[in-house]
Amino acid sequence: MTASHQPKKRKKWLRKASHYRQFTKPAPHRAGFFVYGNLPIGPALSLTDPGPKTVEAQMTITCLVSSDAACDQNALSYAISLAQRLDVPLTALAVYPEPANVMLYATTPYMIGTDGGAINAIRNAQDKLKAECEAAFRTLCGDMSQATFKSIIGQPARFASDAAVLSEAAVFPRTAAQGTHILSDSFERVLMNARLPVVLAGEPAMKTGSVLIAWDGSGQVSRSVRLHAGLLSAFDRVIIATNPDDVKAIEGEVAAGPSGLADWLSRRDLNSETVTFDGPISAGLLEIAETTGCEMIIAGAYGSSRAGEILFGGASRGLLQTERGPALALAH
Repeated sequence: MTASHQPKKRKKWLRKASHYRQFTKPAPHRAGFFVYGNLPIGPALSLTDPGPKTVEAQMTITCLVSSDAACDQNALSYAISLAQRLDVPLTALAVYPEPANVMLYATTPYMIGTDGGAINAIRNAQDKLKAECEAAFRTLCGDMSQATFKSIIGQPARFASDAAVLSEAAVFPRTAAQGTHILSDSFERVLMNARLPVVLAGEPAMKTGSVLIAWDGSGQVSRSVRLHAGLLSAFDRVIIATNPDDVKAIEGEVAAGPSGLADWLSRRDLNSETVTFDGPISAGLLEIAETTGCEMIIAGAYGSSRAGEILFGGASRGLLQTERGPALALAH
């Protein structure tokens, strides 16, 4: 190519670049959306937007189950009662790791791969567990028509995140927040990595129809309320619990006071009442939940994920350490 052709080619390239820039100019911020670069990636947490009053698509409840019969029964019972109250479908999801990827530890310090016989033994054990889980699920559901049991072989944490994206609520056994539970890795990935809402099952199953919002005005609890907004219609009574000292401690990050949240709820046709308390946060919230008969606490999850372990803040840790109590609806 001769040198005389170069300026024309460069001019053409510049025209293309100019044409490209027309579509890559910074987009104005759209109210109600987070913007990453030029791309709106999700709903903002502003309480000035009341959000839709009706849900166009049918909601679903997904319950993650493991091989722990007692934990599964508690989680399934709570998920069933929640789905029945919302009158939406329920899916029980059991995810088991691929047998060929399972590694066995020998009696030496070295790790060896599983052979064909061991893989078949693992597969047979998984088939037995799946049959037992589905039988227990069918017994608990009774004549519930919108109930589905699914079992998947693959990466549990990945499929748990996928299920949470398309669910109104992803219900985990209460002990899934503990690092030793078989679903703890899935719980961590959904809550901390994917930043999706999760529900830790409560005891007993839902009866009274009251929900408590642990409000401190922070971004975490604002996000949790917004992401769990669909669940609020399952309750007849909404209580906003707030500790004035806790709100003042994060004054620079406060999105709205309790009155702002009450207004937002009112625009969704949800009446609420505000209760204040002092002292330790988790103890105060649990006491209010017990005295008012709340079956669920909606709260923000404060903490970080490091080296495969969730490091929760004091208030979150206090709520998670209770073995019995109301369900916990969390978002990070």
